[in-house]
Amino acid sequence: MNNPKVTAAISGAVALYLAFSIFGASEAPSSALSTMNWVFLVLALIACVGSIYKITKGG
Repeated sequence: MNNPKVTAAISGAVALYLAFSIFGASEAPSSALSTMNWVFLVLALIACVGSIYKITKGG
């Protein structure tokens, strides 16, 4: 994806969904699923911050 605005929107939406699934869960997931959720949340946040940085730099 070459458009940083689209990347920021998608990664932000994914980060919100993952945060909701982590913090809003009524049952504790398995350790493997919990680890995957945290890894993907961190990656989505990195992508969102990187895209916002690229937008502000005029890229």
